[in-house]
Amino acid sequence: MIIVTGGAGFIGGNFVHHWLEGGREPILVLDKLTYAGNAQTIAAYLADGRATLVQADICDRETVRRLFA
Repeated sequence: MIIVTGGAGFIGGNFVHHWLEGGREPILVLDKLTYAGNAQTIAAYLADGRATLVQADICDRETVRRLFA
């Protein structure tokens, strides 16, 4: 599994789309979901289980450590 930061935004969401359309391994998306991030961008992948969304700030060290553990 890979971690993509900002994966619910325009650029990150497109990366998630292209990665998963290529049949690659699942993705964990870390996104704060502010003005630029929207879970609907990757909703199809969240629904089918190929992507998991964690709503958090990348500056939250404890959350990031937990995700890498």
